[in-house]
Amino acid sequence: MTAKSPLAAIVVPTHDHAATLDLSVRSALEQTILDLEVIVVGDGVGDDTREVVAMLVEEDARVRFLDLPKGPHHGEVYRGEAIASTNAQILCYLCDDDLLLPGHVASMAMLLEGADLAHSQNGHIDASGTWHHYFADLASPDCRAWVLRPDRNAVSLTGTAHTRAAYQRLPHGWRTTPAGRWPDHYMWQQFLAEPWVRAVTATRVTALQFPSHLDGRDGWQPAARRAELERWRATLATREGRAGFDETVRNAVMAQATDEFIRRDRLEEALSTSEANLIASERARAASERALAASEAARVAAEAARAQAVTRATALGDSLAGIESTRTWRLRNRLKRLRGD
Repeated sequence: MTAKSPLAAIVVPTHDHAATLDLSVRSALEQTILDLEVIVVGDGVGDDTREVVAMLVEEDARVRFLDLPKGPHHGEVYRGEAIASTNAQILCYLCDDDLLLPGHVASMAMLLEGADLAHSQNGHIDASGTWHHYFADLASPDCRAWVLRPDRNAVSLTGTAHTRAAYQRLPHGWRTTPAGRWPDHYMWQQFLAEPWVRAVTATRVTALQFPSHLDGRDGWQPAARRAELERWRATLATREGRAGFDETVRNAVMAQATDEFIRRDRLEEALSTSEANLIASERARAASERALAASEAARVAAEAARAQAVTRATALGDSLAGIESTRTWRLRNRLKRLRGD
């Protein structure tokens, strides 16, 4: 390993998670690949965070700290500065309250031998310890197009990696994210929008997320957040624990996929029933319109017949009036009166 040119650099942005930062960084240092460095990117941190990072730097020379003032939004531009500060071939990312499994960097390095952007199978752990999977496969053109939508995403910061060479080819690097957008999503879309970028998804989960904005964690005390990560770090420290986690993920994915299949089947059934009802309704409407048209035709015919009868009666009346006005008709009536008829 050379300190100046490690194989991988793990970028850990941080602002105010001093209680969990050391656990996250240690999970990055405990990789099966030792040829790496961890760059902690301080975005306006407090003294408590500085103390944690100083301890980590003292413990392991592979840790570096960029102590920067609070930047715009989530300090995205500082992540670009971190990349510029390293010669690492591979850039990995980790949030300051998440964990990496020991084989994460090795998995990303293998995938990036034939790709430019890669990420772990993705999901998160809820407060009860249940795994929730984010289904994605960036090698699929359909999935890639889906992730390129501004309101859809299944690729997080934690667990994602890319090559330095691909990053340097992008029109832009890390930059301040527009309001209403996710910073990591905004960055990954730069990769995915380039036709030359090869993107892949791992077949296993090698990174664990504990989102602070879900399950009420934003209301937890720092000690509670730390205790949660400590429990999971202890579980993942052993081969048996990691095997148990893999089984948990498989079971959760199976259950979630089954639920999604059943839900889709029910939706398709409901749609089919709705379409059948719509067809029946259209047929009934068409029959009603035909009956109405027939009724209207009968009414028109009846009106025409009545008009013809009136015309005929009028003509007969006119003929009778003409006959009665003749001299012959008048003489005949006079003779009938004389005879007493």
